[in-house]
Parts: sequence; structure tokens; C-alpha cells
Amino acid sequence: MPKVFQLGYVALGVSDFERTKNYYLETLGTQLVDTDSDKAAYLSIGYAHHDIVLKPSSEQSLLHLGYQLNRGADLDAFARDLKDLGLTPEIKSDSQPGVSRLVEVDVVSGNVIQFYETIETPAPGFARKGIAPLNLGHVALVSPDTPKLVEFYRDFLGFYPTDQIGGLANFLTCNHDHHVVNLLEAGPAKIHHLAFQLRETADHAMAADTLRLADIPVKWGPSRHTAGHNIAAYHKDPNNVLIELYTDMDVWIPELGMCEPRPWHEHLPMVPRNWGFDELSAWNVDFDYNLAAAE
Repeated sequence: MPKVFQLGYVALGVSDFERTKNYYLETLGTQLVDTDSDKAAYLSIGYAHHDIVLKPSSEQSLLHLGYQLNRGADLDAFARDLKDLGLTPEIKSDSQPGVSRLVEVDVVSGNVIQFYETIETPAPGFARKGIAPLNLGHVALVSPDTPKLVEFYRDFLGFYPTDQIGGLANFLTCNHDHHVVNLLEAGPAKIHHLAFQLRETADHAMAADTLRLADIPVKWGPSRHTAGHNIAAYHKDPNNVLIELYTDMDVWIPELGMCEPRPWHEHLPMVPRNWGFDELSAWNVDFDYNLAAAE
């Protein structure tokens, strides 16, 4: 059983802070819950204290990820287990709004992860403007140390490997979503994309219209993926971070080591496999944008 059950939040260093914050508030549709002494903005999709953290910075950067541990987790014991791996965890108290105590560790260069057991849930409500997604679904990361990261997620945290693409993109999950994190072996270390779940497939059209009104071009999609089979569309936020909007994600059944069967699956049972980079779209939708490189 995985030690964590969900991706809680993603913190980004933002160069064009006001414009990017406005995108997340007005176009994506989140709620501003808090700020801190560093002028960071803590944004909620609707329930938790924050799902996205934006901090003013001289350049785009991934600051850290936050994963919520299973209920009743012992943070001190968790930190000791990290030390036994040869890592250097730090227990922090009141280091950010909404989370009273957490363990922070730099697993590999450019991949700082925070683990916490509880987070405040002010439940500001879902936005009545913009795209207004259901939740933060997953994150994709690029790292030259991906094999070590995969080992950490799989062997220490207990994530389930669900698919690969080209032997370089590794999909892993800690719950019933096909993937919660996608780790791509390349360099230098950076965020590849953030993914937000929409309420239903019809919302893709409304999201595209919302982006058009904000003068933000859709880079690719909507189209159905193969790995995960989610219907996905991509655009970039003002901080040049690739944003995925998706519905219809495959449901992972850990007890069977397969995804719940769907009529559009290429084979049954849908067990983990290595897809080719020419198999990104089940609908063979052509695109000029280099989705693999996110540029």
C-alpha cells in the first residue's frame, strides 16, 4: 500500500507574477486563500487550503511538490525512514500557511518534495468563473535522474507503475487514477506539465472558448491519449508552464494490476505496457507542437 494517497499541491517560481496569478484566478478559475511574507499566493481549487502556490521569482522554476500521507502517519518515523535511504529530510513547523508540520526532502537535484499528514480545508468553494477544474490531477517532471526518482516513488513510497512511453516517460500512481506523477528521463530538471481534471468531456469545448477569450492558444487537442486514455488538451500559462486539461482518465485497479476495462482500450486486459512516442493519440490526431519536449 502506498505511503501517500494523493498529490496535494505544486509550488512554482514565477517570473511574470501578476499576469500568472491572474491567469490562475480568472482563466483557470481558482480562489486566493492566503499570501505569505514572501508575497507567495496560495490558491485553492475549491476545498483544500492550497493546490497551487505561486512565488515571485526571477525565472520559471519548480519549487516543490506536496504529497499527503495516509491518515495517522507518523512524520518523525517517516523522516527516519528517509534518513535510512541516505537522504537528508528536514521536519518543518509552520513553514507555510495551511500546513502546520511537514517533512521536506530533496530526493534528486531539482525535485524537492514535501510530505504532510494534514492540511487546513477552508473550503472556499469552486470558482464561478474561468475553467473551474475539479482538482489537480497529476504532475509531469523532467529529470536526468529519473531512474532514481522512479525507484524512490516505486520502492519507498509504494507507487504502482502503470505505463511507459518510449521507455523514457514513466507513469506511476498512488490511488485509482492511472497516474499521479509522470517522470520523464531527460535534462535539465524542470516541470513538464501540470494537469487539471475537468468535470465532464463537454467542458473541453467551454475551456477552449475560455482560453480563446483570454487570447491563450491551445497547443494540442482535445484528443484521447493511449497511456491513461484520458481526453486531453494542452496550453501554456503565462509562466510558460504547460497545462493539461483532461477527462476520462483510466481507473487503476491495484488488486488486479490492470485498468478497469473500457470500450476504447486497444487490448484487454489493459495492463501496463510501453507505448511508442508515435502512439500519443489513440485518435491519430496530428500536431506540430512538440508535446514530448513541451516546446
